[in-house]
Amino acid sequence: MRDESCKWIAATGIGRLRTDFLWRECQKERGAPFDFSKYDAVVASAERTNVQVLPIVYGTPKWARPVYRHLGEFGLWVEALTRRYGNRLPEIEVWNEPNLEQFWGETPNPTNYLAVLKTAYAAAKRGNPDVRVLFGGTSGVPIGFIEEVYRLGGARHFDAMNVHPYSHPHAPEGSLDVKLEELKALMAKYDDADKPIVITEHGWPTHENRVDGAVLRTGLAMARPQKKTWNVVYAVTSSDSDGHPSRTVAAAIENVLPPGSRIEPCFGSRLRERLAQGDVDAVVYPFDETFPVDTFDAVYEFVKAGGTLVDCGGMPMWHACREKSPGVFQRDAMVGCAALRRRLRIHATAYWWNANLPEKGRAFPTAAAKSAGYRGDPAGDWVARFQTPELLKPGDEWLPILTLKDKAEHEAVGASVMRFNSDMKGCVVVSGVMTKGAVAASDETTQARYLVRSLAISLAEGVESYYWYEMRSPETDPTYSEDHFGIMHANLTPKPGWGAYRNFILQRPNGSVQKAGVWHDDLRKTFYPQWTRPDGMRAGVIWQIGSAERKVCAFDSSDMRFTDYTGKVVKPLSTGNGSYALFVDESPLFFVGGHLTEIPESVGR
Repeated sequence: MRDESCKWIAATGIGRLRTDFLWRECQKERGAPFDFSKYDAVVASAERTNVQVLPIVYGTPKWARPVYRHLGEFGLWVEALTRRYGNRLPEIEVWNEPNLEQFWGETPNPTNYLAVLKTAYAAAKRGNPDVRVLFGGTSGVPIGFIEEVYRLGGARHFDAMNVHPYSHPHAPEGSLDVKLEELKALMAKYDDADKPIVITEHGWPTHENRVDGAVLRTGLAMARPQKKTWNVVYAVTSSDSDGHPSRTVAAAIENVLPPGSRIEPCFGSRLRERLAQGDVDAVVYPFDETFPVDTFDAVYEFVKAGGTLVDCGGMPMWHACREKSPGVFQRDAMVGCAALRRRLRIHATAYWWNANLPEKGRAFPTAAAKSAGYRGDPAGDWVARFQTPELLKPGDEWLPILTLKDKAEHEAVGASVMRFNSDMKGCVVVSGVMTKGAVAASDETTQARYLVRSLAISLAEGVESYYWYEMRSPETDPTYSEDHFGIMHANLTPKPGWGAYRNFILQRPNGSVQKAGVWHDDLRKTFYPQWTRPDGMRAGVIWQIGSAERKVCAFDSSDMRFTDYTGKVVKPLSTGNGSYALFVDESPLFFVGGHLTEIPESVGR
């Protein structure tokens, strides 16, 4: 399977493979000789298809944890690795996402990571003075973590900056570009602006959506026992590739609502319009801890007047998302989410606030939940976030759905209904069940479009190299996002993303030179990165987020060729003198033969 995967990577035109090189696989016992046989096979397989391997060096053996207290042994392994492979491995990446406990092994600490980075840098150069050392690809772009490494003198101990600026399920615009600009500003602050930036993970998953249906159904039944059908709006924080509200989660919600119920996914002005009509019974927030902060006041008034809000995403209203343009959301870290939760009398808690609470535990339905028809996991549902009634007012009712015993043998509530009978008249259903598949998925077409746009944005921002996560999807669990980032299925049949990636490389071959200057409008709505190919041909790509428009685009050539992101030839109307009327929407449109000479103006739909 490895050889087949490498053949597909080469066929795409990518030419690079990033993969784990784990210390624990090379030295299982302290003092044992290094065994690189597993990775010899990986490197050989890649070389047979002219694919270059980027090793991620991490994976501490049990006997050497924590790694920053075994720097000598770690350095010997890194030195042996770079000496063994020489220029067959021209660069290494020091750790994967060292700002996450999951990969670092304990609470992340920039000081300790720098000690590891410094050791690896010196050891790698001893093994091969020409090897390039990459900063460990961080989860997201954690400016505080990276700046602390810089402040401690870390710039001398890596050759290229490296981040994983994920934004899924949201579109890349307003996220990827902004994060990269913040990173470049930080690097400039520490006189490190000339250092390359690489992205060694990025992508959008195409898993099957699943929602916390048991709590959703039971919560609605307990909130309003007399209601048999529900008219629901799903307050989305992401859109499909056509700019319309994402229907993937809405469809999953619809499947668990009582028969005869209706649901409409909407955002922004449409959400406010629907609530104003007075026929909505419930608002459902996304199941990924996000919520649309722009419409919070309208939702609050809806609940105050008697409506029901459902937030079953784990920690309620944890990540505020603001609509930057129609259908385009970006997280807003400046919003005081705790204050908004208090307005709705939601008091949420977790182990980091209450030491008696478990990080995760199996919770079971209350008698009231069973009477309302709760049908969850007979072994108990895994709960990681909890609620208390301490913000309720006299007359308000507290109806637990799922409970467990905490470390002090007290009852902890993992899902509940608040039924207001005071100055508020509505209901709120909250669940701390962390459901696999709850994070909104992208369909395969959207994944392909986002791939092309992310590549174009990254290169326009000066990123030197870009790795999609990943080539082949394991697809072991249909609802687990990690199993579905690939641009090929588990059986190696391509998704649309594979063809889009291949077409991008054909349109912008290796060795192309990015055109300097403006590449998007002031609103970050229309994007048009451009470049010159190795054959001297001028080229670029254009797309627009939100509603589609026809734009008259002026080029410095009257001999232009156009293809869509799949490689299909497009023949727009020529209006003379190098101008063409292009239909610009969220599907990237490539052009070859010239460059745009001015920002394209809209001439209608």
